[in-house]
Amino acid sequence: MLVGMNAQRKEKSVRTFQNENGFTLIESLLSLVIFMVIISITTSSLSAFVKRNHKQGSLNHLEWDNFINEIQEEANTSSNQTVYSELLIFENSYEVPSSYQKYGDIVRRQVLGVGHEIVLQNISKIIFKKNGKNQITVKVVDLNGNIFEKNIRLFIN
Repeated sequence: MLVGMNAQRKEKSVRTFQNENGFTLIESLLSLVIFMVIISITTSSLSAFVKRNHKQGSLNHLEWDNFINEIQEEANTSSNQTVYSELLIFENSYEVPSSYQKYGDIVRRQVLGVGHEIVLQNISKIIFKKNGKNQITVKVVDLNGNIFEKNIRLFIN
């Protein structure tokens, strides 16, 4: 009798174990593929939507903010600044010059007169102007005629 009860328990536990349903590898892979297709369609449609809202020839505001932040950081760490109408040169404590200037319809950054780091695009005009000892005004006109202007404070040591 005891042996029969143990056999019934084993049989019962085997049956419940066999009745448990789970995901197979094929089901998991199929759901992963469907998820990836949905994500790729969503991202491509969003990027097309963003490009459609951005006017051709206009300056990107995020690009402008990054440009101003980069100039402000270089101004804070520079020991000397030279300002021409379309050229801005910062010299660090090791006397290594880095310059910002218009090149075609972009503004590029160069270090030691070499390199080609694009910092702004779709630019028709840029003007740098030194206001006193501790301020530089940056004025940019994009290809659509929109004007962006910012004053950069110089921290003199």
